[in-house]
Amino acid sequence: MPTDLRLFGIRHHGPGSAASLVAALDAFRPDIVLLECPADAEAALATATHPELVPPVALLVYNPRQQGQASFLPFAEFSPEWQAVQWCARHEAHVRCMDLPMSLRFGTSPPGSLSSGEGEPVSPTSELEPAEKSAGSPSPEDRGPGGEVDLETDPVAYIARLAGYTDSEQWWETHLEHAPGNADTFAVVLELMTALREELARPETEETLLREAFMRETLRATLAQGYQRVAVVCGAWHAPVVRPELLKKEDKARLKGLRKVPTETTWIPWTYERLSFSSGYGAGVLSPAWYELLFAQPRAEVLTHWMVRATRLLREQDVAASSAHAIEGVRLASALAAVRGLALPGIQELQEAAVALLGGGYAEPLALVHQELVIGVKLGEVPAGLPATPLQQDLAQQQKTLRLKPEALPKPLDLDLRQPAQLDRSHLLHRLRLLDINWGEPEAVAGKSGTFHEIWRLRWDPELALAVVEAGRWGNTVLSAAAARATARAAEATSLETVSELLEQALRADLGPAIPALVARLETIGADTRDVTHLLAALPPLVQVLRYGNVRRTDTAQVAQVVRQLVPRLCIGLPAAGTGLDYDAARPLLARIEATHQAIRLLQDAEHEADWYAALAAVRRNAASNGLLAGAAARLLFDAQQAPADTTARALGLALAPAQPTDYATAWIEGFLRGSGLLLIHHRELFGLLDTWLGGLAEDAFRETVPLLRRAFTNFSLPERQQLLELATHAEAAPVADSASAGFNWGRGSRVLPGLRALLTPAEPAL
Repeated sequence: MPTDLRLFGIRHHGPGSAASLVAALDAFRPDIVLLECPADAEAALATATHPELVPPVALLVYNPRQQGQASFLPFAEFSPEWQAVQWCARHEAHVRCMDLPMSLRFGTSPPGSLSSGEGEPVSPTSELEPAEKSAGSPSPEDRGPGGEVDLETDPVAYIARLAGYTDSEQWWETHLEHAPGNADTFAVVLELMTALREELARPETEETLLREAFMRETLRATLAQGYQRVAVVCGAWHAPVVRPELLKKEDKARLKGLRKVPTETTWIPWTYERLSFSSGYGAGVLSPAWYELLFAQPRAEVLTHWMVRATRLLREQDVAASSAHAIEGVRLASALAAVRGLALPGIQELQEAAVALLGGGYAEPLALVHQELVIGVKLGEVPAGLPATPLQQDLAQQQKTLRLKPEALPKPLDLDLRQPAQLDRSHLLHRLRLLDINWGEPEAVAGKSGTFHEIWRLRWDPELALAVVEAGRWGNTVLSAAAARATARAAEATSLETVSELLEQALRADLGPAIPALVARLETIGADTRDVTHLLAALPPLVQVLRYGNVRRTDTAQVAQVVRQLVPRLCIGLPAAGTGLDYDAARPLLARIEATHQAIRLLQDAEHEADWYAALAAVRRNAASNGLLAGAAARLLFDAQQAPADTTARALGLALAPAQPTDYATAWIEGFLRGSGLLLIHHRELFGLLDTWLGGLAEDAFRETVPLLRRAFTNFSLPERQQLLELATHAEAAPVADSASAGFNWGRGSRVLPGLRALLTPAEPAL
């Protein structure tokens, strides 16, 4: 009995293609279906019928020795390939993957050639391959000037243009995708693609030739096994050449001697956003949520369902949308389709009708509708029982125990670390971040104080599944992997600051096994560090560790020992570090001094504070210190009540003495007034010294000083500026009582006040 062979060419993941394929398989009833999918994914694809495997999902095929070599093979409920597998399960037909194995593709490609970046693999298109972009939807980079499509990139555009369409995707959906499901559709596709290949006669890439050779070899082997009815489901472009009689000798020669690497395959959850064309992971799916509705609902009811859901969604956002709007929206979409010569309205007509009636002519209010009802926010589900790496299994178990379900949409998470369960959640998220699995992003806590509060923003992207696979090389559990990764990063680090920050992260993650190694590395680098700037940068993270230790119930005794060693060293070296610096070099050092000042005050250790204040006093007194640092040291000491007002006034007077260069004096004032003008408001003596200094400047020096001095007043609040202006006005109207005896020239001094007033007057907001 002769074998009956049928070819079913698929262009993209459309519900019409899926319905047509199911109808064709029902009519043909094959014994085996050859599916265009990498052959080494066949074992995993056999589990696609698991009841708890809910699309959208993807097969992740990767090289376990080089995880950067990986490829995603996405499936949705309406994918023709998914429906073909489900049909075979229902009718007890065999499924065989016929495409070139990823083991050969990884082996014949340069390392990383299938990756768009480290850990960011290319996702296949509708026909489950990057190379199939040629027969799928063109991406933005494929379009030339004016939106034209290169025929070499999208050959279907050749036919679409002949039919008067500028968009090949629209032509395909109108004439083939939305046609009633029957086997004749595939006969038309096969005839069309045969004509296109003959007409264009474009040269194929070596990878495409290898794939087509492997497909034919698999087809020949299948026919040799005696199957009577064989169905081949492949990309439309390949269909004309997937014939067993073609190129037998050439195929064997082309496939001989190919290098092979090991591969592993696992299922991962996928999202509709990643299926969408706009996401950069184009699978030929322009509107996944719309396609799902088309596949699930009768065509006659789809318009009403979509418009009602859009109306309800807007109403939940307090947008005026009524039943009358929905009814008129369906009518308008139908009218638009009739004007355009379409048998039925598509998503474009529905969106235009929704903008006109629900959005008042503006597309902005419909952004949420587009996200949820056109693209979709659905995240697939993968059962725990399917093959997975040990780290994947451990993470899935912890997600279940801690009730942290991965979701596609961003979700806030508010944690109170005093609660054991919420503390465990924090530990998990911090451990994952150490493994570069950024499921959660920490956010600043606004309006709440204390060390027990954390706010996270969670979002599970499909690419994180590959990050979990890559992290598996560090350990079989999240804890052991994070500890090993932190230890390795510490061993590679060369700066004290890096190790101290890493130690802070490790303690937040409760990585007990890694702490001794991190502390030992910190002590080793600290002993060899002579640069005070590195010591200053290292201390604040360590103090944060001590501050958070009690809440997180972690042992910080070793960290405290390191802090006790660092503080005396940086206090001894600080005065010398502040000398001989210009303004640009002093600014970053000042930021570190201020951070260290806050850290030492948090320690609440009298001995450390005494050493630190002595170092600041030395910086203030040292004539070689940069003016910015000396002024800031005087302010820090005054605010900490370590220098009385008369001592501070004397330091200010010395800094503003006529013998001092003007740039030194202005830098000193900037450091002294940094961040707040309250010091001048509440201490009239200091204000008087500044006023006197300004009044004594020559006109040329004054003009040079004002722009420099403006930096000191930039961060003052508006009320502070207003109070300083009033203070300056009061000083003009009522001079001090002993001015006569002091020989003060008020006529000369009054000339300074307009400039001072202009300096302190708030600028008008720009129109």
